[in-house]
Amino acid sequence: MKNRLIYVIVSFILLFFLFFFLEEKTENITETNYWKENWKSVVYFPPKETWCGEKEPAFGKDPIFFRMFERGWKKSPLFSVSYFHPEEKDILTYEGNFNVKNSFSDLSVLKTKFIESSSEEIQKSYCIGDDAPRLVMNEDLLAIKFDDLQGRTLYFGKKTESDTARMTAREKDRVISPYSYLIEKFRNNTLSFRERQFITYSGGYLVSIEFIGQGQRIVAENNAKKNQYDSYVNHWNRPTGERIVLSPEIGNALENNTKALRADLYPDDENGPGLSFAKEAVKPEPEGNLSAKHSLGYKWKIRFYPKVQWKDQNYRPVVRDLSPYFEESPSFVKEETFQNFIQAVTNVKNASRWERPNQKIQ
Repeated sequence: MKNRLIYVIVSFILLFFLFFFLEEKTENITETNYWKENWKSVVYFPPKETWCGEKEPAFGKDPIFFRMFERGWKKSPLFSVSYFHPEEKDILTYEGNFNVKNSFSDLSVLKTKFIESSSEEIQKSYCIGDDAPRLVMNEDLLAIKFDDLQGRTLYFGKKTESDTARMTAREKDRVISPYSYLIEKFRNNTLSFRERQFITYSGGYLVSIEFIGQGQRIVAENNAKKNQYDSYVNHWNRPTGERIVLSPEIGNALENNTKALRADLYPDDENGPGLSFAKEAVKPEPEGNLSAKHSLGYKWKIRFYPKVQWKDQNYRPVVRDLSPYFEESPSFVKEETFQNFIQAVTNVKNASRWERPNQKIQ
């Protein structure tokens, strides 16, 4: 009796999963690839006031320019996101985060459930006329501009009645049904496309951290090795001054405080200081320069400027250089975070020789 009950339960579970996967397969069986392309530039344009589609939540009111920079074999691409600042008549550029990366991935293989011919009547009915929100894509790494752009254009309209996860879109004289999140993400705060962390990577390890400022130059080098679990274990040393091996506590504290540096405030935040304030803040000579190198060849250069105050909070203006690809517009890191980093640098400077225990890497 007990064995029969177990058999019934197992059979029920197997039938459930069989039904689930068959249903999913049936759901996607009609899905087809509209194109497969390797885009390097993607530009978002907001809808015009005459657009008849769903306007709430509101789309971002200004164009946004995404670019993808190939960095070579085995290296992940670098992404940038740029905005036109209407008041200052200037362009803001920052590193793009996973939202930008996903946009390139999703648009490179564009999936649809139908491909139909377009007409003027269909364009009006589904709100996919020239006044609709659109994405312009190009296989070339274009210069940042927001007019006279060449490339393929997707105009987005109403959601499809049969599948609310998709919406109607027009490309040339064809109507298709891509996933709605391709354009819906532009209804969110446009700051959500920016990478706030100054130093971020996947895989590998930092091989060196150098800070020049306050009359000193401090360098820490890392000869990391993999342990039995295939994870890197840091081995930090200080080559400047007396060359010494650093204790794990001091070396890892420097790494952690370096990776903790981030853009806590942008000039165009909702309560931000504005671009004019940011430009003035980075006019003096920088008080410190941070350089970091990664085992895969990535490099970061960060300039720290004299402390400023905004809304009773102390910040350190920052410009991040991601040469040879691009240089970011100014941002601000909290002074407390910056001072934690400086303390970690000072600890490296004042460190005594550390004797490594005679044991295997754990």
